[in-house]
Amino acid sequence: MTTIMTIAAGLGIGYFVYQYLTSNNGGKLNGRIHKSATDKKVAGVCGGIAEWLGVDPTVIRLVWALLICGWGTGLLAYIICAVILPEE
Repeated sequence: MTTIMTIAAGLGIGYFVYQYLTSNNGGKLNGRIHKSATDKKVAGVCGGIAEWLGVDPTVIRLVWALLICGWGTGLLAYIICAVILPEE
């Protein structure tokens, strides 16, 4: 099972990197990292990271879900980001 999760996480991260490099912003970051006020499902962490990187928030959410389901580290990281990141 861990092999399948590792392959899925690798594919998700690879697609994320591809989308980031081919985005319209030319690979530049958009200002400071923050929580999104408009694109939020729980706390706005994934939406804010997606806005900051200039990528589709669905990709960020899928990678985060893989981290939560596969290894459990994503939940702790999400809680930390929800507390630390400033609002938009």
